[in-house]
Amino acid sequence: MSYKEPLQLSDLPWDDVIFRHIFPLLKVADLCHLQGVSKDFQQLYIDYMCSCEKLDFSECTMTNSSLQKVTELCQNLRWFSVAWCPWVKDPPLIALFKKNSRLIHVDLCGCEGLNGLSLQSQLRHINTASCWDINDRTLGEFFHKCNKLRVIELNKMELITDTILHYLATNCPHLEHLNVASCWYITDKGLKKVVEYCKVLRILDVRFCPRLTEQYLYSLYLRGINVKSDYSLARMVKRRKHVNNLGINVQI
Repeated sequence: MSYKEPLQLSDLPWDDVIFRHIFPLLKVADLCHLQGVSKDFQQLYIDYMCSCEKLDFSECTMTNSSLQKVTELCQNLRWFSVAWCPWVKDPPLIALFKKNSRLIHVDLCGCEGLNGLSLQSQLRHINTASCWDINDRTLGEFFHKCNKLRVIELNKMELITDTILHYLATNCPHLEHLNVASCWYITDKGLKKVVEYCKVLRILDVRFCPRLTEQYLYSLYLRGINVKSDYSLARMVKRRKHVNNLGINVQI
């Protein structure tokens, strides 16, 4: 009986099998540990990080210097997340964004330590939910540079006001999905600006926004916008019919 050496992971096709079907299922920490197994695995790791399009650091715990070291080989990322990593700072993200010009999705949800310096300009989807320290001025400068955004999630950012909605409206004409849930200070006036300028807006999440009126949100429903709010659609329709039956002319 002839002896054959057992098949190893590195013997599988790298691009078609390992990089496409195996490594994307591993956590970043596992990938980092893998490179220390052998020279073959180290080369696997290097080649994968140079070519990978998606990295998820959500809820990871590491230092900013470690994050920068792990991502220093990345040049082709299109999707990146450090959601709920309150330790992350701007410098490693700035370095990452400069080398990955094809990025279209970045999730910074819950990154309390950011001050806005890392936000960059070629994104299609941005999520800064619960980033409490990012204010109107910082986001205003960001939206001025990012005129290709299609999905913007600003929920649970207490400092958001109508001012930022004005910046957003005049700089993000391709916006399709806006989430400002739990942004307590926005009003009908700010939202009207967004609807006026963002002609392709289709999804709007305004739950827990107490200064928005039921009357105005119903008018958005009539425009064909999918509105998620604290008001029941059935109740809004019923009330509107009641107003019409009374012959009252209500301007919205």
